[in-house]
Amino acid sequence: MANRETDGEWTSWGGGELAVPDAVDDKMTELVQAALKVVEEGDYFMVLGVERDASPHDIRRAFLAQRRTFEPTQMAGAKQTEDARLIVRVLEEAYQVLHDPPRRERYLKAISAI
Repeated sequence: MANRETDGEWTSWGGGELAVPDAVDDKMTELVQAALKVVEEGDYFMVLGVERDASPHDIRRAFLAQRRTFEPTQMAGAKQTEDARLIVRVLEEAYQVLHDPPRRERYLKAISAI
């Protein structure tokens, strides 16, 4: 299989795995580290990147965008893939809680009591 890197862009011929330039790998590492920091803080609104008054539609859009960003199969290294799986699990949990109105109300009451 032949790979070609041009000006930070990459392409592949032959249907094999793509070679990821270092700049892309570094950017994904930064994204994963930032997401892990948010996950540690534990606020579902912050995890999805939405305001507390976000509509279910906004929550779904934010979830899908975050989910695409942290797709484990798109990560280059084993450590990044493991971290991405953790982030995706937390994203899915946040989405399930915030998208369901009764669960969202219980969550808001719980975090406001803290």
